[in-house]
This record gives sequence, structure tokens and C-alpha cells, in this order.
Amino acid sequence: MAGKELSSAMTYHEATKHSEVSIGTSAHYLDWDNKPAQFKEYKNLASVALPRNFPRPEKNSIKAIEGETKDAGVKQIDIGLLSELLFFSAGLTRKMRFGKEFHYMRAASATGALYPIELYVICGRIPDLEAGVYHFNPLHFSLAKLREGDYRASLDYAGSSDSLSAPLTLAFTSLAWRNAWKYEARSYRHWFWDSGVIAANLLATSNSAGFSTKVVLGFVDSEIDQLLGLEAKKEATVALAVVGIDRNPKDLRLRQPIPSLAIESNPLSSDEVDYPIIWETNEASALESKSKTDSWKTSVAPSKRTVPSTTPAFPLRDSERDPFPHLDEVILLRGSTRKFAREPISFDRLSTIIRASATDIPLDFFPDNKALIDFYFIANDVQGLPAGSYFYNVDKNSVEQLKLHRNRSMSGYLCLGQSLFGDASVVFFLMTNLTSALKSLGNRGYRAAQFEAGVRAGKIYLSSYAVGIGASGSTFFDDAVTEFFSPHAKEKSPMIAVGVGVPGYKARPGKVLPQITTRAQTF
Repeated sequence: MAGKELSSAMTYHEATKHSEVSIGTSAHYLDWDNKPAQFKEYKNLASVALPRNFPRPEKNSIKAIEGETKDAGVKQIDIGLLSELLFFSAGLTRKMRFGKEFHYMRAASATGALYPIELYVICGRIPDLEAGVYHFNPLHFSLAKLREGDYRASLDYAGSSDSLSAPLTLAFTSLAWRNAWKYEARSYRHWFWDSGVIAANLLATSNSAGFSTKVVLGFVDSEIDQLLGLEAKKEATVALAVVGIDRNPKDLRLRQPIPSLAIESNPLSSDEVDYPIIWETNEASALESKSKTDSWKTSVAPSKRTVPSTTPAFPLRDSERDPFPHLDEVILLRGSTRKFAREPISFDRLSTIIRASATDIPLDFFPDNKALIDFYFIANDVQGLPAGSYFYNVDKNSVEQLKLHRNRSMSGYLCLGQSLFGDASVVFFLMTNLTSALKSLGNRGYRAAQFEAGVRAGKIYLSSYAVGIGASGSTFFDDAVTEFFSPHAKEKSPMIAVGVGVPGYKARPGKVLPQITTRAQTF
């Protein structure tokens, strides 16, 4: 996993760093007349309407986010439970009018509210849904049928062995232009952030429902892309989520041929700009065979991380409020906070957020107690914690002070000078030793680090709303973040930033929107 193979991911990362110079000299502008459509719409495909009276994830939200809900064992998944998973992961929760157009917000956040991630369902026959390959349309709350028949053996052939016995697998893809319209080449990072926060919702919802979900990043890209009928260099698979794993499969299935699909979808916009470095980086990290997926998944050593300790240290506190609201209430309330009130939060609440967000994630390449992401943060106003910068030592379950710093402007400056993140009570910077990740996991380690950061950011979002405050994600000046947290973080790169704090307004919760039966509107 060395030499030439590592050059692509690191070259991409260096080329897409933000700095004051890169931001100040950028000539990019937003062409609003060419903004991509909000929804992927197929032409002349049969669809299945999903039921609106689906169950809701009503378990304790923090326990569901942490993953403490015990697996109830083999549990039958029907179309109602599938609808619950799809809605609380990527369903529409808010509708707003901008001029003559409507814009829809979804259950999980997305950079720029552009929602580039699409969900697909690959399933055997479940009650009220035939075996097949489907695309989820959140606007109509329906499934467009791409293929008939049971293709779970194809998922096994592509490296997702648990899919063979699970009733269904969800595939996350990215429609690249939908996000690149605003964020250009850096938007490749957002593929994994945006799919990661959806995965955080999905994992919490399945935990609440009492069945297992495992996220798979090690798969044969070309096989999954072909199965889903994705257009090359327009859309690509990011991750798979295997839902309802049966540990005792009762039968074997034969892989059937995957013919090309003669399908057509509406264009996202009248013109698309190509960013070759995105596709070069993605192709450089592709896996070509099941044997390579198997070896990739065992590339991470099972030993725990070792990190230097600093002083003083503050052990995380027990939660100050329990029971927490139900998970469905939290997801419907969640948004991206646009104004923080500059009020303090308690160390108890911060402890709950960190504890819920740093728990193990069921990823296919992770041994127990392993993670690529470390939690650094700036505490601007936390009762019981001096203002300054900190590192969360997961082995000691404490936050360790790196330096005292009482100037709120630093967290805002690091987040591209945005005052919102100077007003936040705490700003998290999720960081990784990228060189180490790439050495063990190759170029695909870049996907892994960014995706894990996205999942943990999603957990920060959910747990912040669960404890009664708000959250908002941000990009950042890459090298300035590393420099600020050095020498402790001198070998680490920031993957994503999330600010949390008391909102400066009272937000109304979202809801299950009525069925939309007309064609999606585009900008």
C-alpha cells in the first residue's frame, strides 16, 4: 500500500486545502440559473409507493446514538420498517418557499443543503416488497424499480458477504455535480461527510428498532456501480449498509448476471463542470476484486491507539438529564443552527455529546476499539471547563487541556472566518493522522477517514439536539487548524468541523411531509 498508490489521495488532499490565499484568489461564483435539481428523477420507470404510517424510532435517543440498544436477534423487516429507516435517514422533514420555488430539508444534514447523496435498496423479498434493486425518491416517498429479482449474491461477489443473508442492503451514492456546483474539487471530501451523517441517522434508527446494521466501505466499486446503473464519472457508490444481518443463513443463492440497464434520468442542470481530480482520486482508491476487499478490510491493526497525555485533564461527567427525548423527536427537531446565542453549555452536556459521538462504529474494516478519528475542540464557553483547546483521550475518558485561550475569534477564524463558529460554545475539529491511514489502508484510507469523520459529525449533531442545544457543520483552513492544535496534533489533518451551542432562536420541529405526487421542481 505504498509508493505510487498513496500519491493520489495525498495529492488530492493537498490540492484542495483551504487557506486565506486560496479563498481570497478564487474566481468561483454560484450560477443560480444552473443550480442542480434537488432530486434524481428517472424517466418511465415503475415505482412502489412507500407507506406513510411507518413505525417511529421511539427509544432513548442517546442510547440509540451510542449504539447501546441490544440486537433483538433475527427480526423480520417489512416495508414499514424499511420506510422508517429511509425516512429518518434521508426523508423530507421541512418545506420552504424561495421565490417561486420550493426547497426541501431532510432528516440528515448536508453541506450547503445540496443533498448529493442518493440511496438505493437491494433486497430479497420482504413483506409487501418484491426482491429487486430500487432507487429511493424522497420527494414522492417511493422506490423506483431498477431491477427485478434477488441480487444479494452479487453484493457478496462484490465484497459485502453479510448482504447474502441479510434481508436488505442500502447503497449510498454521490451525484458529484450536485455538490461540486458550489464546492468545486473539494466537494469529493463532502461525498463522505454527507453520506456519513446519513449513516449516523441510519445506525441510530436501526438501533432503536432493535436490529443490526453494518456499514461496508470495502467493496468492488465497478460491480456495485453496474448493479445500480450509475453513469460513469457522474455518480459513484460511496458506502453500503447491511441491514438486519442473519448470523445463521439458511440457504445459499447463486449470483446472476448483471445486464446493463437501459434507463434514463433527468439532467441535474443544463451544464456541468468537470473536475478530473475528483474522478482520478476516486478511481485510484477503487478495489477490483473480492479478494482485494477481503485483504483491505484486514489492513488496520487491531491494537488500540496510543496518544500522549497532557495535563490538566478533566474526566467526562455523567449525564445531567435522563431520560433523553425519543430518537424520532430529535431527528425531526435537528437542523443546522444558523445563529448561536453566545450562552454557556454545561460540561455535563458536552460530556454526553462526546461520549455518544466517540463510541465504536460498526464499519467493516474496524476491529473493536479502533478508530481513525481523534476529537479536538475549542471550548469558548463551557461551565466547569476553562476556555481553551482540548483533546479527548478515549482511553482515559477525559478531555485534556492543550492551552488556555479566551478569544472566541479563533474558532471563527479557523472555520473560514465565519462568526457563527466564534459564537458557538464549542467547536469540534475531527482529525486524523492521514499518513498513517494511507499507509495501512492505501488510497481508500482517505475515503475511510473522511467517512468516519462524517459519521461522528452526524452523531455530534444528533446528540447535541438530544441534550437540548444546536449544531452546525463547517469547513476550515486546513493547515491553520493543524498548527493551532500543535504540537499535539502536528501530524494530523482536520477532516470536518462541527460547532455546538445554544441556538439564538427557537426552531420549529420538522414533520413527516404529505405525499408529493407531482414531478419534482428544479431550480
